[in-house]
Amino acid sequence: MVGLAAPAADVTAEQLSVAVCAQEGPHRNRVCAALAAGGNAVFARDATIEGLLASCNGSPPGCVVVVADRPDRSAMGTVRQIGSRLKGAAAVLVCRSARATEVRRAIELGVDGVVLNDDIEGVLVAVVAVVCAGQVSVPAGRRRGLMVRALTTREKQILALVTTGLTNAQIAGKLFLAESTVKSHLSSAFGKLGVSSRYEAATVILDPERGGGLGISEIRSAGPGERPPDAA
Repeated sequence: MVGLAAPAADVTAEQLSVAVCAQEGPHRNRVCAALAAGGNAVFARDATIEGLLASCNGSPPGCVVVVADRPDRSAMGTVRQIGSRLKGAAAVLVCRSARATEVRRAIELGVDGVVLNDDIEGVLVAVVAVVCAGQVSVPAGRRRGLMVRALTTREKQILALVTTGLTNAQIAGKLFLAESTVKSHLSSAFGKLGVSSRYEAATVILDPERGGGLGISEIRSAGPGERPPDAA
């Protein structure tokens, strides 16, 4: 069972092999200095994942720290490459800011720990130790966002139709709703899924791991255009 931890600053880590992927030199140096001060062995650092992989020279680190402005698509792409090409390496994301829903999505996509820039010196070493021990660590203020709120029947219907490529107007016609009502349901559903666009929502829904428990695939199979008697 995965644990969620908000590490204390006084946690002491054993020396762990850590690699750092960061584009900005000053930021990369700050992260490396914090890790070294905590007794970690920083044996690879680079601005790109390709450069980092070359520096690792076939020896995967225990953890890779990815430094980014936000948990955006680029940062998540780097995390995915780490997962597929550095087998067994944990991933920690250091970012300037992140909403609770963004933290949740980052965890779903393979990030093991999230550290905000303001907390680098205080908690980064502890977070690296936690994720290398097989746990997940997020900032305490973002933990509530990890709980996915349940989608309503109507939200599931509308999202199922979104995956077929229908517009809001077309969805409204199929479900006998006003287009403004469809937009309202979509806005609520996007917030629950932690996405901001139809494309991102469809990506989550169609992903076997992330979308399997949403209950939307069943509606898609049954024909989401039909108007169920219990839909509100």
